Amino acid sequence: MLNWCIIGSGDVVNRLVVDSLNIKNKSKVVAIISNDFEQAKTLAKKVNINKVYLNLAKNKKKIKEDNNINSIYIATPPNSHFYYIKYFCKNKKNIICEKPLVKKLSELKKLDKLRKSYKFNLLTCFYRRYLDRFLFIKKILSKKIIGKVIYFNIRYFHNEKNHPTAKIKNKTIPWRFIRKISGGGNIMDMGIHSIDLIDFLLGEIDNVYAFNQNYKRIYDVEDTTILNIRLKNGILGQGSWSSVSNDKQDFFEIYGLDGSIKFSSNYNEDENIYIKKNSKIKKIKFPYNLPLHKNMMKKFVKLLLENNKKNKYYFMESGKKTLIIMSKIIKL
Repeated sequence: MLNWCIIGSGDVVNRLVVDSLNIKNKSKVVAIISNDFEQAKTLAKKVNINKVYLNLAKNKKKIKEDNNINSIYIATPPNSHFYYIKYFCKNKKNIICEKPLVKKLSELKKLDKLRKSYKFNLLTCFYRRYLDRFLFIKKILSKKIIGKVIYFNIRYFHNEKNHPTAKIKNKTIPWRFIRKISGGGNIMDMGIHSIDLIDFLLGEIDNVYAFNQNYKRIYDVEDTTILNIRLKNGILGQGSWSSVSNDKQDFFEIYGLDGSIKFSSNYNEDENIYIKKNSKIKKIKFPYNLPLHKNMMKKFVKLLLENNKKNKYYFMESGKKTLIIMSKIIKL
């Protein structure tokens, strides 16, 4: 049985994590720790979590030494990820961490050393590669229904509002737009999912050339990014992400020699998948699995239970690969 302590109590935990981690006779959330004690208590009452802690700095030893807690879920801003992984890996707690795995490339190098010194399971939350709609698209591509893939194009334009905030010099700012907390702007927050999806659907990225711009200059991170991408298998592609556009757009287009496929890659957008061949377009409705983390957690829980039984350990390479690509796009 996996008994989880969740670090953090924000929107992602409320909407996606708790229900996904509670799997009968396999996995259960038994504790939560957050700097927002009232928010954590409300969540704990809602889903029947027994232990609620305020302030990790004061209570981390209790969690570390609690033999009933064998797994940690990190759902805090990126600047704290490495600190929590480093602390809890030393007594072999299973760890699942929200993306990005860590904030800096230097932290990734230290993480490699930790993996050699302390054997532990570490997984990263790139949930999209486990959703049925993307598994279906991967199947379409593997069957070569649109022929040999030669090019792809991604666009995600939106206008960010209602983000969780942090106080910097007495100013309340969305923490995703504070570089020392998030590591980067829209490309680090939403674009990183696209980078992982490229790897999952089409192949490993070989090279990327980036143009970044901070148009509004409200925050200290880029708000718009355009990429030229080449994959190791020769496929070429482009991508553009902006959080300051009034024209909301969300599409991922893949072109083959015999046709194309177009779809949305973000929740709450167009659920249809469009396959074009011989000038005819086939529309397939393919809703998202809810909660979005559910498929991923089922896979992770099964893997962790099997590894714990066999005394094996797993490091999810996609967390490492995406961060290395991100370091070529923005300074990490």
